[in-house]
Amino acid sequence: MKTKAEIIEFLESLVHNRFSIESLNNKLSTFFGETIEVYNASQGRIDSGEDDDELSDWNLMFNFEEGADPVDVDIYFLPMRREGFDGATIYVTEVGYEFM
Repeated sequence: MKTKAEIIEFLESLVHNRFSIESLNNKLSTFFGETIEVYNASQGRIDSGEDDDELSDWNLMFNFEEGADPVDVDIYFLPMRREGFDGATIYVTEVGYEFM
């Protein structure tokens, strides 16, 4: 079982790294020990026809509810202009988390 400190340290380590959505999901799933699939909340708002996103950044979301410290996570990112050599398409700029 992961402690709050371990979860925070891991999430903060994502900042300033490049991923594809698939590689990010894999990294999250490996750490948390269960399948994690991020939801692109910003794209979801666009696709649903909502006017404007209240955030200026692109936002991925997921929650982890197993264990002693359930947490809601926001991952803010910039889309890359072109795919990186390793298939990366996003650059993580910031993470936010709220333990329940």
